[in-house]
Amino acid sequence: MKCLPVKFFIIFIFFGFLFTGCASDQKKAENFLKEAQAYFEKEDYAKAKIQIQNAVKLIPNSVEAHDLLSKVYLKLQDAPETFKVFLRLEQLAPENMDYKLQVASFYLLSKERQEAEKRVNEVLEKEPENIKALYLHAGILGTKNEDLNSVKAVYDKILKIDKTQAKALLVISKINMAQNKPEEAEGNLKQALSISPEDTGIYRALFEFYLSRKNLESAEKVLESLIQKKPKEIEPLLISGNFYAAQGKGDEAEKRLLQAVEIDPKNLNAYMFLAKLMNSQKKTKEAEAYIQKALEIEPENFEVKNAYADFYFSNNDIAKAEPLVDEILAKRQDYQPAKLLKGKILAAKKDYDKAIDIFQGLVKDEPESGLFNFLLGSALFEKNDFDQAKPVLSKALEKNPELFQARLMMADMHFRGGDLYLAEDNVKKVLKQFPKHYNANILMGNIEMANKKNALAKAIFEDLTELEPGNPSAWYRLGMVHQSEKNNPEALKNYNKALELNPNLMDVFTNLISVHASQKEFSKALGLCDDQLKKVGDSSPVIVSIILNLKANLFLASKEVDSAKDMLRQSIEKNPGFITPYLTLANLYTSEGKMDEAIGLYLALIQKRPDQASPHTLVGTLYEKQQKYDLAETHYKHALDIDPGYIPAVNNLAFFYAEQGKQLDKALDLARQAKERFGKLPAIMDTLGWVYYKKEIYDSALTEFEACVEKEPKNPIFNYHLGLAYYKKGNYGKAETALKKALELQKDFQGSEEAKKVLGQM
Repeated sequence: MKCLPVKFFIIFIFFGFLFTGCASDQKKAENFLKEAQAYFEKEDYAKAKIQIQNAVKLIPNSVEAHDLLSKVYLKLQDAPETFKVFLRLEQLAPENMDYKLQVASFYLLSKERQEAEKRVNEVLEKEPENIKALYLHAGILGTKNEDLNSVKAVYDKILKIDKTQAKALLVISKINMAQNKPEEAEGNLKQALSISPEDTGIYRALFEFYLSRKNLESAEKVLESLIQKKPKEIEPLLISGNFYAAQGKGDEAEKRLLQAVEIDPKNLNAYMFLAKLMNSQKKTKEAEAYIQKALEIEPENFEVKNAYADFYFSNNDIAKAEPLVDEILAKRQDYQPAKLLKGKILAAKKDYDKAIDIFQGLVKDEPESGLFNFLLGSALFEKNDFDQAKPVLSKALEKNPELFQARLMMADMHFRGGDLYLAEDNVKKVLKQFPKHYNANILMGNIEMANKKNALAKAIFEDLTELEPGNPSAWYRLGMVHQSEKNNPEALKNYNKALELNPNLMDVFTNLISVHASQKEFSKALGLCDDQLKKVGDSSPVIVSIILNLKANLFLASKEVDSAKDMLRQSIEKNPGFITPYLTLANLYTSEGKMDEAIGLYLALIQKRPDQASPHTLVGTLYEKQQKYDLAETHYKHALDIDPGYIPAVNNLAFFYAEQGKQLDKALDLARQAKERFGKLPAIMDTLGWVYYKKEIYDSALTEFEACVEKEPKNPIFNYHLGLAYYKKGNYGKAETALKKALELQKDFQGSEEAKKVLGQM
């Protein structure tokens, strides 16, 4: 026998090993896939994934392996990895239309419409009746805002290909509703139900259709039919429970929800719906018990914990709500529902700055959210930051025109700003939605009062006293209308009714006292104050302080200054944070020339209320009178640090700089800022004119001073400033007239010596 050459033998051995190795890898891969399939069927997807990945390492181009891997990632809900696998399958099997459509679906979900459309068109060119491709095509047309009839035509084609496509009928029903064709929509839904009588989703769609048409009887029948068909399913019972709760049928709602618990004692939703139902019925103990049952099932469930915190918050127990929210945020700081609730809690605690920070973060994440814009706007509104609140609330209404609370706030801001037209426009829109909304009607009445339409205002408030006789607000405002008409008996009658309903309403009590004071019934008014003090006792130092301040004003009105001072001191002692008695007492000291005592009061107030700009401004004016200019400037600046838009401080600092002849550019900026906001006030115009004068811009100065004198011709300072400006312009005749007029009005005003000096030079 002839022997093989050694070289040939080596090559033969090499190829033998090679083919053995390939066969061995293939065999190993098949075993991995077989094990992966077994794990997949047992729903052990984590182990299935490992075995498939082992197979893919050995046979990287295996369609079978990647196909199974895509199914595993879908079960694991790992969308990014699923997408990667389908992209790979599209490469490995370019003729497989299903893989191409899977990739298109992912692109459509991620809003990469062009990539999705390219693949769908490829499939439809080859398979014009591919139903999955047609569904995607319709979805793409929807994202392009195509005409609804064009979209509908695609679904009609699907039904022509396969008349059992219930999903297409569901979408067509929505299109018909959007086109205001409710009868056709109803027919679509019923047809879909006849095709898929076991599909819970179709029952739900038909139920929601009847609900949207306010056909409660038909909606209820659909639910009952579904429950009879699927008596062991939880979802229909939960929908039914919510439906009956919304109809005010609490017992029926509870019965359905308890049925759900009986079927599945570990269903969290059933317990949470029961808790919500019990809480709405003020059965707080039962509500809390159901939430606790849900927590027993899943102790670390953030959604349940947050609902527990929300339960406490809704029942005004912030002390228990806040720690729960903080606990959630400590573990998951980006959990949106907890951040949202934390913001609401902070707003309820009047910690508006921190609440605003949270709401601003939420708006940054979702700038188009009507709710988040509303919450941010409402916090700014409560902080009285109307300039920032208005655009935010406008955005909220743009995104959700049904947010009537936002519209009511807009109306309130316009009303406070004096824009009665816009206030009325917004209130009327709220009242169109809710004709009997109490607060909207109160605001409408206030607008009519401001428009001097007292008859209309009275009619509104009288209707409200019938609508809610136990609410003091309308009685109070009815009293205000009568008081404005000098009908004091009716005013007193309505104020007394409001106080009978709530004795602690100090704005009502204050108006009641003002009626008696206007009739010079000081003794009677003082007696009422004493009676009110006895009723309040020591329970509320704040209210006691207000009443003592009222007594002080009554003593001042009856010229009993010492008694007034005593009451003011007592008022401050009872509530050191109450600003008004400080200001009144300081004014008394100032009028008596007791500047140091007045300054001492303002400094004491600054210590108690460091958040207020006004005391700094007032003490600044006194220091300026004492020629303590450094202290005056310091306090004006402190006032602006607290509130950069506080106009008295803005105006005073501008005038101060002008008087001192320093930082005139800064003075001009400040004076213009004041003019922009309150340009019709003579004091503001005078300051701007004085800054122009100091900057030697005499024409502009004259414009301001002339306007001041036109508004207040008997003001010596305005005439003095006008005379100086005329003098600088060389108009000596007018200068002499204005300066002499100033000295006639008051001989010793600040600047009178300068006026005499200028007159002497002419």
